[in-house]
Amino acid sequence: MLARVTLLAVSVLLVSGCKLELPILGRSNISGPLQVENVVFERAGGPQCPGATETTPENVRCANLRLTYPKVLTAGSPQAAAAINQFIQEQVLEYSDPQGKAPTTPDEFSSMFVNDYNEVPDAMGVWEMERKVEVSFASDHLLTLNFSESGYTGGAHPFSGQRYFVLDLDSGKHLALNALLAPNYEAELNKVGERAFRKERNLPEAASLEEAGFWFANNSFKVNTNFGVLKDSLVFNFNAYEVAPYAMGPTEFTVSYDDIKAFIPEAGLLAAVAR
Repeated sequence: MLARVTLLAVSVLLVSGCKLELPILGRSNISGPLQVENVVFERAGGPQCPGATETTPENVRCANLRLTYPKVLTAGSPQAAAAINQFIQEQVLEYSDPQGKAPTTPDEFSSMFVNDYNEVPDAMGVWEMERKVEVSFASDHLLTLNFSESGYTGGAHPFSGQRYFVLDLDSGKHLALNALLAPNYEAELNKVGERAFRKERNLPEAASLEEAGFWFANNSFKVNTNFGVLKDSLVFNFNAYEVAPYAMGPTEFTVSYDDIKAFIPEAGLLAAVAR
């Protein structure tokens, strides 16, 4: 077992000094009441981190964690802002120690990550984990967050992935597809989703998904729950390993609101965006 040495070579917690008022950024996909400020946390620890005495590229043994995420200042209500901030923290801090305890702060997360590194007898070089939450879209009532993660903790490949989350800016609630679309939307959404998926992957309409290397049950396409609301479309993402081997990478595609307008309720949260 490695010696239990923890050198906090880098410890940075930055909060931007002014509010980031999204509507003034000039981006047509962001408007509404949302105001945020950006938070960046970075910490490195381990037996031999860069900057420590006698550390060289050949003997470096270190684990580095970087978290970047928005802190919501204003949403549809103070209660919604608090709920969204809690949701963001839950995603950013998703981790646990060997006893199953989850961290409640970035500091606790970094300590657990460094401890896990120190427990690996042959851990050489650098472990890295970066998590980032960004605002992909905001309107009067809806917010889309893009959570991405990348890094390396040993093994044959580095890891990476991303997930979209749609939240109600008035309540802070995380929304599923059935909260935005009319009942029985599934068949039509899968149909137009498959067209968009095949276009993204350059697959002819008659080509077998299975023979092309994809793992859909019964060779039948189905959208997943990893989706976001954008200005003119829904975006879906299949991460690496989800429906195809690692070498084929992820697949992201969009479904235009025009293609599913029959399933967007006129009085629903999505209607104002889709007009």
